[in-house]
Amino acid sequence: MNRFGKYCAMFIAVIFMLGLMGCTLVEVVPEKDRQRVVAEVFGEKVLKGEFLDVYNQQKAYYGITDEIEKDSQYKDTIKEIKKDVLEQLITLKVLLKKAEQAGFTVNEEYLDKARKELEEQLKSYAELLKQQAESKEEELQKEEDYLEEAKEEWRQYLSEAGLTEEEYIQRLAEDIMLREFAEKMLEDVEATDQDIRQYYDEELNKQKEDPSIIAMAPVQLYRPAGWVRVKHILIPLSSEDREGYYDLIQEGKEDEAEKYLDEKLKAIEPKAREVYDKAKAGESFEELIEAYSDDKSTTNKEDGYVIYEGSGLFTDEVEHAALKLEEGEVSQPIGSPLGYHIIKLYEKLPEKVFTLEETKDDIEAIVLSDKRNEKWNALLEEWKKEANIKKYENRL
Repeated sequence: MNRFGKYCAMFIAVIFMLGLMGCTLVEVVPEKDRQRVVAEVFGEKVLKGEFLDVYNQQKAYYGITDEIEKDSQYKDTIKEIKKDVLEQLITLKVLLKKAEQAGFTVNEEYLDKARKELEEQLKSYAELLKQQAESKEEELQKEEDYLEEAKEEWRQYLSEAGLTEEEYIQRLAEDIMLREFAEKMLEDVEATDQDIRQYYDEELNKQKEDPSIIAMAPVQLYRPAGWVRVKHILIPLSSEDREGYYDLIQEGKEDEAEKYLDEKLKAIEPKAREVYDKAKAGESFEELIEAYSDDKSTTNKEDGYVIYEGSGLFTDEVEHAALKLEEGEVSQPIGSPLGYHIIKLYEKLPEKVFTLEETKDDIEAIVLSDKRNEKWNALLEEWKKEANIKKYENRL
């Protein structure tokens, strides 16, 4: 799948389509086999041809070749993938039927919305292409050139998918229609103050009892002592040197990799020392980041990174050195597989409990999403029972 195909698949993927809007790779299969019934939904037949179109898409996505498919060691895995694809098709059939019963069908209004959404997709992808060029420090083109490049990749995507433009629009319109159908079904779901308070109390207790879960928590409610805010200047190794080190690691040659890394770091140490001396002399750390650092991210230049023991944002050596600094102190250059890091500690953050008022909006969004998902799943189960589904998995 080309770059636009991958981007588009991510852009338009929603729970209703369940992955069905990606590339459809058509395989030559006897027509008689394609006409076999593999399921029935609301008394309507689901043909093997429909199943094969989606299954071939999944094969391409996961890199499943014909050889892998025939390999006995993958027999159970392939079987599960086929069952999952059939379940996707059945779910889509159920949703389309229930949407139709509720008065939601693809009409000219939805087709117009789809065309406008496609236009926005292409503009967004063109902007992404421009950002990629900027990150690679390539000579920038005109805005219309990036848009034309996006359109060309979209046309290539259609060719690979075996779709015409109108077929693509039809599928996108169907997706939009199903989104609006779902919104209608879930419009009465709300997150009450009691729901929000209950979530806050329970989650706060969990984070206090086990601070290690905070990094993965949907919303941070507690910050233990020992966290610090830092910025760093990264004097980088070349991409070739980095790859050389990681290649040795992957080959299991740890000792050789460390020796290789030491040699490569020595080559850039004078540059790291020069920048360190400037930082110690009081030159603006932010200006030094802009002038020398390989990490010129907005986070690094503005707020900095919040780290703590085991945060994993840097290597252990860099992290340990940073946590030993005092506020305003600059570290000696610290080597890592990325290059040399020069760390400045900006703030030692005190222990803090974030109040309900500070986090209410985030919690409300989480609770509302959870309740909507709960209701949607319940509706889907109810509709599937109503659909009198029959599956013939032995025909897959």
